[in-house]
Amino acid sequence: MEQRADGWHATMDRTTIVDTVAELATTAYWDEWSRITCPTLLIQGEHGTMRPDEPSTMLARRPDTRLIRIPDAAHDVHLDQPERLYEAVVSVLPG
Repeated sequence: MEQRADGWHATMDRTTIVDTVAELATTAYWDEWSRITCPTLLIQGEHGTMRPDEPSTMLARRPDTRLIRIPDAAHDVHLDQPERLYEAVVSVLPG
């Protein structure tokens, strides 16, 4: 990331980004998701890029997953709402 006068900007190679997004758009990872056995926190930005059915499908496949939606955040929750992301993570950590 590079900080400019108008905020933070990605400095990655365009081809790498396009290839990565293309893979995510065409590949499902449900088998891998179903094999996770550790406690999991699913963070979703209120205005993020997840398909509308994805969070409910993820929870149906792994009901012990905890979902926290972050208001006023898009895909980059850590940039849009860092304090709310921190609060969400801390809320699930043991005492």
